Amino acid sequence: MSKIFTLVSVFLLLSTHFADAGESLASLLESRGAALVKEAKSAGTNGTTTYHRFVDLVAAELLKSGDKQTADKLTAPIANPSAPNFPRTEFAWITHTFAREFYKDDIIRETAELIKFKTFATDVPNRKNPEFIRQKEYLRSLSEKLGLHFNDADGYVQEIWIGDGAESFGLMSHSDVQPVAPEEWSHDPWNTGITDGKIWGRGSVDDKGPIVAIIYGMRSILDSGVPLHKKIILLVGTDEESANEDVTAYLKTRSAPTQTIVVDSNFPVICAEKGWCGIWLNIPKDAGTSKGKGLLVTSLHSGFSPSIVPEKAVAKIVSTKGSSADAKKEIESKIEEFKKRRAGAKMEVMLAGDTLVLTAFGKTVHSAVPEQGHNALMDLLVFLDNDLNVIPNANGLMAKFASQYIGFELDGKSLGISHHDDFMGDVTVAGDMFNQTDTTVMFMFNFRVPRGIDSATIAHELNSRFEKFGKEHGFKFSDTRYFSKPLYSDPQSPFVQKLLTIYNSIVKENRQAQSIGGGTYAKRIPHAVVFGPALPDEEYLGHRPNEYFLISTLVKNIEILTHTMVEFGM
Repeated sequence: MSKIFTLVSVFLLLSTHFADAGESLASLLESRGAALVKEAKSAGTNGTTTYHRFVDLVAAELLKSGDKQTADKLTAPIANPSAPNFPRTEFAWITHTFAREFYKDDIIRETAELIKFKTFATDVPNRKNPEFIRQKEYLRSLSEKLGLHFNDADGYVQEIWIGDGAESFGLMSHSDVQPVAPEEWSHDPWNTGITDGKIWGRGSVDDKGPIVAIIYGMRSILDSGVPLHKKIILLVGTDEESANEDVTAYLKTRSAPTQTIVVDSNFPVICAEKGWCGIWLNIPKDAGTSKGKGLLVTSLHSGFSPSIVPEKAVAKIVSTKGSSADAKKEIESKIEEFKKRRAGAKMEVMLAGDTLVLTAFGKTVHSAVPEQGHNALMDLLVFLDNDLNVIPNANGLMAKFASQYIGFELDGKSLGISHHDDFMGDVTVAGDMFNQTDTTVMFMFNFRVPRGIDSATIAHELNSRFEKFGKEHGFKFSDTRYFSKPLYSDPQSPFVQKLLTIYNSIVKENRQAQSIGGGTYAKRIPHAVVFGPALPDEEYLGHRPNEYFLISTLVKNIEILTHTMVEFGM
């Protein structure tokens, strides 16, 4: 019964929107759009003439089927673009079909070119990094070649726009990317291959493919020759993955668009985001003791980003109670016992001279969705503390704290910060990084919080545990911390509902607004929600090894984002 109800709901939703656009037009474009653009292209000399020829061909087909009303709606604005009662929805369908068929190959090619820029954070500020500067000039050249306006806002944000209305419709993505561990990739992360219907490479989906799709969607709107009543502006940020200074700096001297979609996560519409919080917890390297009989962890390394669940963690261990060979056999036996308790665990131990190298393997994911991966670091820390009972030097103490207060929990219960919101879901926690310097041992854990739990409560709960553990073991933690507030926008607002209508009509679904654990520019740009680029049931591969963008999904982005720009800008 519920399935029938859902199908009826989808039918009614799509019928209403198709009726607005002319149901015969939507049906015609679905069945014949590609062929008609191809025919128009064979007789056209450029995008503009091809676009107009495409409109004529579509109108002719509509006349053949007896739909003179919709045919006239299409041809009248081409003949007189300033005429009143512009049929915006009809032209959204025409323009997104044209963009998909006329510019798809260009979008794939330019996405592959943009991936080649190694725009991850280094010790040089991104806006001064030569790789970012080269990418900026590439975007400038592409924009100007396509007749779009371009401006660099002090290296923090690049503006690309069409139209000059007093109101503006914004789209925002970022051109910086997460770093890579090349040995974890089977494809070159910077010199993309296009195989198996996928564009491979770091940033392909997060967010270089969407940026290119938006740029060519703008060009398609210019090809129509129809005046815009709003400014449509793409804001390309440069340090969303690292310092997060770009939007703050930008808004000091410029106004935000009237409304903005952030293309940096998933469709259909994301109107709520958990707060991004992180603790970089430090123990003095001389804390605890290195004495005693047992296994001593001399070093431990895992993770390279506070937003990525690590798929590998490595500890170097020496035995102070017997031969290394005997210790290896003991560890191997305990690994087998551990694997019985921990589904999916994978570990190996090897001898390098007298040093035991213990490695845990897992599955990396975005730390906003730790349940979708397998955290190698937490496996290793729990194993060292619970199973090997390592000597409590600084590494051993940090392993004990992580094991005791996080362990395999994903909801923050032992940290005292578990919380549930009916729309936004649960607190999630992930241990993401572990390393040491000459003076400290550092463990970083990232947690995402829904509305309903404030930072003061979180700080109190964490501080009480840090103090309690430190007193028990004779040292004092130090930490660096970052808390951001969750974002919530009304899922029933006209803005959200219009975006849902656009998405559902094109993809033929009946999705509702959602919440995510990740954080995007929507937290920092006023009047913003998230809209794409990944489809709802796809595995989002941003931040992961072997990141790719399905070409079929890129095509949907061309359609949806171009359609959206017409609906909000023309």
